Amino acid sequence: MGVLPQPKWCCNAKRIRTRQVQKEANPRMESKKQRTATDAPTGADRIQALRAWGKTAAASLLPSVVLLTAWMGAASCERGTPVDNKAPETHLALDTIALQGENRLNSVVRMSWYGTDQDGYITRYEVSLDGEIWKSTVRQDSSFTLSIPAGQDTADVVLRVRAIDDDGATDPTPARLRLPLKNAQPVAEIDPEGQTAGTTLGVATYKWRGSDPDGDETVVQAEARFNNGTWFTIPVNQPILTFVLDAGTGANATARVVYGNNNTLESTVFDGLEVDEPNLLYIRVKDVANRWSAVDTALPVVFSRPTGDLLVVSGSPSTTANTYLTALTGTSLDIDFWDLNVAANLPAYWNPTFRWIAQQYDKLFVFSGPTPVLDPSTGQTGTLLGLMGPALQRYTQNGGKLLVTTSFNSTLDLTPYIGTYPVDGMVSSVGQVRLVQDSALVPLVPGYPSLKPESILIGLTPLVPAADAQPFYRAQLTKLNGWSGTNVVGVRRFAPGQPTKVQQVFFSVELFKLNGVPGALPGLLQSILVDDFNW
Repeated sequence: MGVLPQPKWCCNAKRIRTRQVQKEANPRMESKKQRTATDAPTGADRIQALRAWGKTAAASLLPSVVLLTAWMGAASCERGTPVDNKAPETHLALDTIALQGENRLNSVVRMSWYGTDQDGYITRYEVSLDGEIWKSTVRQDSSFTLSIPAGQDTADVVLRVRAIDDDGATDPTPARLRLPLKNAQPVAEIDPEGQTAGTTLGVATYKWRGSDPDGDETVVQAEARFNNGTWFTIPVNQPILTFVLDAGTGANATARVVYGNNNTLESTVFDGLEVDEPNLLYIRVKDVANRWSAVDTALPVVFSRPTGDLLVVSGSPSTTANTYLTALTGTSLDIDFWDLNVAANLPAYWNPTFRWIAQQYDKLFVFSGPTPVLDPSTGQTGTLLGLMGPALQRYTQNGGKLLVTTSFNSTLDLTPYIGTYPVDGMVSSVGQVRLVQDSALVPLVPGYPSLKPESILIGLTPLVPAADAQPFYRAQLTKLNGWSGTNVVGVRRFAPGQPTKVQQVFFSVELFKLNGVPGALPGLLQSILVDDFNW
């Protein structure tokens, strides 16, 4: 049950009328202005008058009260008489907006208003854009994003505002203002910091967005094309586009697109690409009024076709990379090389860009130290093996084969490694270990060469194999100052359900440092990359 509103009360006419009634009941009450100096009473006259007034007071009091009560009941504006509440009035800061043609407003409009109340105060307002749905607010201004009907370039929207006072009374004649609107042009933007640039191995990723001053939800279509190729529709809600070159030969090429981190290529085939030449991606968007944005252009990208079945990925200096590349020259493998030791060569995104580059190859050989690098897409730092971990995990899940050689240090966080690579941790102990020239890395599986260093190696860190990994190599370590632990430095993992097919090999020592026996390092790479991974 609601609380009844407090009545509004009239003016102070009651006091004025009461004095008049008392004067009529007691004629001796006269205005001093009606008396002269000769009328001034003596002391005896005053006493006599007082006695006479006392005798008549009781008789005159009752009629006065009755007359006063009757008069108050009849008077309509005396104090204590409730009166009807007056409704508030509402006012907009503008009375009219006389704009036409190109000068019409866009769909984001800021308006202000106020209310007045003669017998109270304003507690809130209600605002409507259609005269049917009203939204309550205590504010006196707001920004409105107004929609233009689909297919129309202009529209008129009527803004209505009504005030509500402290008695709950609503302005019966809300303030109104016609807002003449014109559709704003949508905008397509390709993020230059979030796209592949320079030369890439068959894959490029772009980050983009479509927006509209009339509201991003009014963007209903987006299209993309390469160079002078065909415009193809792309989803407006997919901000990450990765294009993968189709297999083929020749200078002209086509590509298919992957949305976000999806694991499959879309069926649409983009034409117009040129291999080993700069390629430009164009994107445009359209809104509900069928108005197209200006075309935005990405930075140029040179697509190179993969030429082999092995991708060598380096996160080490060029001297280290050359040692491995030289050791691979005697194999029968066709090799592509990707130097990630150069910051400009880092992929726009590890996933999906790096993953789809890797996916073009049957085998990967990755070597890198524990030095942290900057992830350009997130601004975070990590080791190369840690950053590429999720992409490599997807790569091996899809059947890819992986050889990794790296090194650990005592402060390295192996969390990104566990699960992706066949390791569960590293051996931690006081003291230190060394690998001297007359010691070696020896295989725990027959048929593989022993490896010796050219000089004393310090700072080695054995690893803890994962539960599904097989110990592959151990180091003949010299233990100093109380060091204790296992000496496993190499492990391998087999393909799920296929115990004879090696899919991953991982070393926690950098193999280029074990080049003391001529032919041993090339022989090991041949055995793993050619023989073990030949399935």
